[in-house]
Amino acid sequence: MKTMTSFVFAVTLIALVGCAPSEPPSEEPAPQGLENGSFHTQLNGFEIHYEVHGEGPVLMTLPNSWGLSLQGLHNMYRPLEENLTMVYFDPRGMGESSPIVEEADMGMAAVRADFQALRQHLGLESVNAIGWSNGAMNLIMLAAERPETIENAIFLHGAASFTNEDMAAMAAKYPGVMEASMAFNQEMQDPGLTDDQKTEKMRALWLEQWFPMSFADREAAPATIDRIFGDAEFSWAHGDYSQREHPEFDARDQLPLITARCLVISGAHDMMPARKGKEIAEGVANAEFVLFESSGHYAPAEEAEAFEALVFRFLGVS
Repeated sequence: MKTMTSFVFAVTLIALVGCAPSEPPSEEPAPQGLENGSFHTQLNGFEIHYEVHGEGPVLMTLPNSWGLSLQGLHNMYRPLEENLTMVYFDPRGMGESSPIVEEADMGMAAVRADFQALRQHLGLESVNAIGWSNGAMNLIMLAAERPETIENAIFLHGAASFTNEDMAAMAAKYPGVMEASMAFNQEMQDPGLTDDQKTEKMRALWLEQWFPMSFADREAAPATIDRIFGDAEFSWAHGDYSQREHPEFDARDQLPLITARCLVISGAHDMMPARKGKEIAEGVANAEFVLFESSGHYAPAEEAEAFEALVFRFLGVS
């Protein structure tokens, strides 16, 4: 069961956190030099591709380590660009960023390192940050490691912990999806499959089975999934490393180290129970917990207007 735990992380992590937030920051224009566009820069010995879109206070995205190019997050957060300057980047080995050199380049620590290097490259002493799913889990680590660099953190459908016991409970509740995933893992043992073929099979499993199961309205899921992830790049190698890097995850001891104002968002119909988000709420001193009653794992798309209003209000731009 351990080999499945991080796989579930990669595709279904959900969470939210909460306590009473302090006053939101006043609206400020984007720093000079953050022109909209697509750019490449050298960070930590890698050429990293990043994009800047929108206007207003900066909100940097922390990408997922399991193999997703920036298009997925850009498509998900595009409406926020009306009032925020959104910064996205491709992880090492994804999209237009340079290839990996070693396996660790596909890990969560590498994503955090490139986030911080990009922040410095943009001339920002501290920033607002948002992470979705696996990215939200990684944002816990980022905000705890360097609390002075994160002003406001938005944890979208993340979790502070996910253990083998949690995996067993999910498997019991969603046996069909788990069986399909186990059959997929077995198929991946075929030595005749290339990495590209494995990536296509993984993409099909996630987009056709895993992702739809995490929607409140499963009939509407296919069109929404295609809109968000249709032009995004996936990576079997990254997904496989994600499984092996964190067969279990527990960052609850990191939560007290976070000093940023926090907004944690969870969906009532997500495959991960909302109580996992509340673990974050119980550990962060200055956080707001919001449960989206009509969403699964994709509140920015499932309840778009409510999500945008919440984020804008939290960051003081509404």
